[in-house]
Amino acid sequence: MTNGGGALLALVLAALRARRVQALTLVLLSTLAAAAAAAAPWYVLASTERIATRHVESAPIQERSLEAIGEGVVEGGSVEAQLDATAHLTQRIVGLPGFVTYTEAYLSGQATTGSGKSSGGAATGGTDARSTDSQLVARTDACTHATFEGRCPAAADEVAVSYRTARWLRVKAGDTLSYAASGLPRPLELKIVGVYRPDNANAPFWTSNNDLVAKSLPTSAAPEITEPVDDAMLSAPALFDKSLATVSIRTAVDMVAQPSLLVDNAPEDVAARMAGATVEAGNNRLTLNTQLPATIDKVERDRRLVSLGVPVGAFQLLVLCWFALYLAVKYTGEERRPDIGLVKLRGATRLRTWALVSGQSALPMLAGAVLGLPIGYAAATAVTGTIKDAGVNAQAAELSVGAAAVAVLGALLAALLAERRALSSSVSELLRQASARSRVWRDLFDLLLVALAIVAVWQVKNRASGDVAGLALLAPGLAALAFALVAARVITFSASRMVEGALRHGHPARALTAIYLARRPGVHRLAALMIATVALLTTSALTWNTGRVAGETRAQMEVGADRVLTVRAENRLALLTAVRAADPGGEHAMAAVESVRSGNDRVLLVDSPRLAKVATWRPEYGLSAERTAALLHPEAPAPITVTGGDLSVDLTTHFTTTEASRLVYLDVVLADPKGARVAARLGPLAEGQQTLKAPLPGCAAAPGCRLSSLQIMQTTQDQKIFFAARPGVDLTVHAMTAAGRPALSKEQLVDRTRWRLGVNGNPPNLIAGPAADGLQLSVAPIRSSGISDPGVYPIDTPAPLTSLRATKLQTRLVGDQRVSFGSVSMSEQIAGIVPALPRLGTKGVLLDLEYADRLGADFGAGESLQVWLNAGAPADIVKRLQDQGLLVLGDDSIAGVTKQYASFGPPLTLQFMLLSAMVGLILAIGTVSVVAAVERRPRARELGALRAQGAPARLVARVGREGYLVLAITSLVFGLILAAVIRAYIGDVLPYFADGWSKP
Repeated sequence: MTNGGGALLALVLAALRARRVQALTLVLLSTLAAAAAAAAPWYVLASTERIATRHVESAPIQERSLEAIGEGVVEGGSVEAQLDATAHLTQRIVGLPGFVTYTEAYLSGQATTGSGKSSGGAATGGTDARSTDSQLVARTDACTHATFEGRCPAAADEVAVSYRTARWLRVKAGDTLSYAASGLPRPLELKIVGVYRPDNANAPFWTSNNDLVAKSLPTSAAPEITEPVDDAMLSAPALFDKSLATVSIRTAVDMVAQPSLLVDNAPEDVAARMAGATVEAGNNRLTLNTQLPATIDKVERDRRLVSLGVPVGAFQLLVLCWFALYLAVKYTGEERRPDIGLVKLRGATRLRTWALVSGQSALPMLAGAVLGLPIGYAAATAVTGTIKDAGVNAQAAELSVGAAAVAVLGALLAALLAERRALSSSVSELLRQASARSRVWRDLFDLLLVALAIVAVWQVKNRASGDVAGLALLAPGLAALAFALVAARVITFSASRMVEGALRHGHPARALTAIYLARRPGVHRLAALMIATVALLTTSALTWNTGRVAGETRAQMEVGADRVLTVRAENRLALLTAVRAADPGGEHAMAAVESVRSGNDRVLLVDSPRLAKVATWRPEYGLSAERTAALLHPEAPAPITVTGGDLSVDLTTHFTTTEASRLVYLDVVLADPKGARVAARLGPLAEGQQTLKAPLPGCAAAPGCRLSSLQIMQTTQDQKIFFAARPGVDLTVHAMTAAGRPALSKEQLVDRTRWRLGVNGNPPNLIAGPAADGLQLSVAPIRSSGISDPGVYPIDTPAPLTSLRATKLQTRLVGDQRVSFGSVSMSEQIAGIVPALPRLGTKGVLLDLEYADRLGADFGAGESLQVWLNAGAPADIVKRLQDQGLLVLGDDSIAGVTKQYASFGPPLTLQFMLLSAMVGLILAIGTVSVVAAVERRPRARELGALRAQGAPARLVARVGREGYLVLAITSLVFGLILAAVIRAYIGDVLPYFADGWSKP
């Protein structure tokens, strides 16, 4: 038996050596099939890691963190020990690794300065009593995440305030403040030992807790508050241990999820654990808050798409592989028919005959399986990267081997099916080399495939929105294969009808080529394979490219420019000034401010003159960048500039009512060259004419300071709290000089059209009237309740402000159309309604930054200060910006966001389908090579017979070339037509964006 088996193996190997080309082609086709099958598990499991990582990294901090809050007095004598115990308890309750944990103790209350305390640097004179609703916070390791002017607090009576809080309270290191809170018998007197700036206010350390860095202005904020000021006041644990030992405080444990949370754990397991943790936390007197399930849902959705889509693509490729192998074995079997006949003639048993024939296919296929496994692994890891988790790695290896085994088993079954007719034929039929006729079951199979494709297409057209289950994902592949079979039959039928006409019109070469295509066995299936692979490759390439372009389009619209830096600056004007100084030519950089205060609309302020050169402008924005800039930044009067180290104002004051306890001042508010607010407080005002002076050291050098407003303020002699003056004050400004040179000419003062009142929506406190010898200002005789605008402003901008909107608003019956940003709310004149705007999408408002800042005159900032850079920005542009005082907090780019979108579930699935289609094309080429190799000798005999019968050599050579050439060209044309039909009727069965985003 062993000798018989060895002889059989030797016979099989001899047969393979005799037909090396066919054998090597079978090895190649089997290798591709095994590699595709082996790659799918690696691709799916590696993609799930990549998906989890991308979603966690790109999720808002609220959607990747949780917070456990406890309340009560300090237990155990140490707040640090209590925080440590609470952190361990929370981690035990959550029960999953993959978090970074931050802890803090805090007390909510109000900090107050003023009322006689030294302000240590109030440039305007006086000591305003000011307050903030800042929390008193002992956050673990806060000192290592901030930069201090002074030092970090250490003692029980020490605090550090943020630079914004310090700016509003007008305090510095060395000053004191009072802190009052519920439960305290008396306010705490605390010493300010430092003013801190977060190293990166957008880092999880600061953003994981909403109350550390204030996001919005205080409720009913005074006009002077132009930025959020209620930042946390940092303290040492000693303050809570000693000064607050008997007070009920709150502790917070902030846990920020890392990618490993959803890489190492199934999303459904994490979601279930979060639900259980919420209940368990309540049982332990903790309140657990989290929006992490939103990110979990996104990861789970994308994983489902990949887990469904990639196997579908792999199965689609396997079907093509099996079909190609069936054709290859079928054609090589034609050449083996005489060999099989001789084996049978010599009395070989049925089993031995089957073994001899199947061995010639099985050995190359098994060799292909061995080669395909490592190739599939290498291909998958090259595209998606390696799998980090050892357990998942082992699972992928097992699934890969199983998938390759299925691929080879299917290939063997296809090979046996292809050989079945030859093995069942009689010796006489085999030795005659008569070609087998097509059987009815093959036609029924084609009909069944067409019916299945119709069902799949129907499901695609009638599925629910976003559904990709069932036959929907297979629809393009089924349609391509089914209708390729139909098209192939059209080719052979048309060829048979062409023969007579070609002969009648004297075209023998055309007739002979048509006879070959019409009567050669298996031609229609070979054509079907080529048509299907061309159609699938074209469809997959178009779908993938459409998605890639959509990803880049979305990135361009969401980022705005080739690169956008998120920066920290003192205010909008400081940002604008710094960017213009860093790029004086306006060729590469543009300042921008994004705000979300305007109801549901987002507001984007841009330095319009630079828009066309810096922004990545798209046709979806309706207007050209040049036209947009012209609308947003029309001509306006030049600003009034004050240059000099001292300011002198000649004025006349008349009091129509007297208040013995009040003092009245004139505030001249200016913007210095760096964008900072400078207020020259002149006074107190007395009845009659005066010449008042104030130093202006920040305005001494060119270009000087821009005049922002004139304000009449008053204060009481005891408290010195400054506020808008009450009625009974008339003032006329006759002249204003700086360093002896006129800052305001008489013509500017007399011309009432050069001055305006505030636009913030608050009622004006002043009335500006004409006077023969200057600008007359009177306090309005009727005071409205609430906040009033204390100033009068030079006109150096258009008013109302021109805007572009991406959503048309309903016409207001009462009042004007207003837009809000920062602390400003002003009238707008809508110059146009466009489909979309950069960074704002289909809903938002676009304004000019310079004009909006001047008109608002609040010296405020915004939720997001940005610097937009184009692709040609110099390499040192970031350093230039830093040299101008900007601190870079974030860096986004169109390329980076495009890459991020390409890492989610649908793009990864489409990428695999494209790779599968490319392998399918290689399979088709390999199959055609097998057929050509097999037909070389019989085709040569046929052409030799033609030559022997007197056919010219040129005719015979043309017929030999045209057979495969016409078949290939015709299949290519039909494949492209079929791809166009699939794209037009079926469309994208898998959207590129799982959230449904589409171009406006």
